[in-house]
Amino acid sequence: MNATRLRFTLFTYLISASVVGSSAWLPRIVFGQTNTYIVTELSGSDLGQVASKLNNLGVVVGRAASDQHGETRVTVWNGASLRARHLGVLAGGDYSSGSDINDAGQIAGLSNTSKAVLPIIWTGAAGFERLPLIRGDNCGQAIAINGQGNVAGYSSGRNGSKAFLWTRNSGTRNLGTLPGGNTSRARDMNDFDEVVGTSGSSAGQRAVLWTKTGSIRDLGVLSGDSKSEATAINNAGDVVGYSVGPRGMRAFVWTKREGMQEIGSGLGGTSSRALDINDAGDVVGSFASASGDHAFRWNRSSGMTDLNTEDSLKMGMLFIEAHAINSVGQILVLGEAAHQAHTGTDPSQDYPCAPAPPSTFLLTPTRVR
Repeated sequence: MNATRLRFTLFTYLISASVVGSSAWLPRIVFGQTNTYIVTELSGSDLGQVASKLNNLGVVVGRAASDQHGETRVTVWNGASLRARHLGVLAGGDYSSGSDINDAGQIAGLSNTSKAVLPIIWTGAAGFERLPLIRGDNCGQAIAINGQGNVAGYSSGRNGSKAFLWTRNSGTRNLGTLPGGNTSRARDMNDFDEVVGTSGSSAGQRAVLWTKTGSIRDLGVLSGDSKSEATAINNAGDVVGYSVGPRGMRAFVWTKREGMQEIGSGLGGTSSRALDINDAGDVVGSFASASGDHAFRWNRSSGMTDLNTEDSLKMGMLFIEAHAINSVGQILVLGEAAHQAHTGTDPSQDYPCAPAPPSTFLLTPTRVR
């Protein structure tokens, strides 16, 4: 993409640890010690626009209003120019949303019809395909899709929601619940058909792992807590999420060897949530502090890092929640930008006019030379 054109279509910044050459159009701010991020704002004026996930090629999926129809559609931002492409809906529907995308460009999500909201998969030339619900249910959503095109989600009816795994060969399988529970929801899956999410149990809501063989494993809670939820899993089987109790909400990482461990709010925050993990073990999420919610990145070597810096805040960018990270370290972040400030028509007065839609930023890492 031409740099000048990019400057006017997307807000792009370089967050850098040191000066690495010169640029006439990318402002620089200090960040960290070894990495830099190119920060690109995907957001527009659409209040309903949401970027949900990205694949390892940097292709982003979510939802946004279609210029042609004026209605919300599954939207794909390509990895090269981040140009938005709006997809369709199921027959009889007027709304669709993308939840996840794999490296083949296959998408999991939902679309409505005249009667219900239903889980869907989009595979390119074949368009949208409605996924079967668990017998007796009437609505649902596809949440995650892996490299084989298998899908995890949940199916709902009068008996509550149940997590499911769908494959083209086996159809939709009810993943079930823990003993004493009657509801469950899937949140993510890996390429080995391991699914994570939450299940009711006799002890309350628990983070769970459904194995490829069909068993369900209670991942437990952090010490003193009463409930938990798993939000993501990588191909090593490492799981992240959060545990809740008297001390508030605490982010965790769970491994088969070490069990559940608190990531902690080492930045002085009062609570935290881990929302995604890549195959390198990098975790992203959000933590609450005295100044509000901030996005973080965590790994075992460097601990928890606030994705905000003094310089980024001076430039008018506030990163609130990091909710997706891919294998090359690109991060999807929800936040606010200075240009969102709405003022009245009188330039001598500065007062709020209407709430601004949230901004979505794509942080692309690069190395300092």
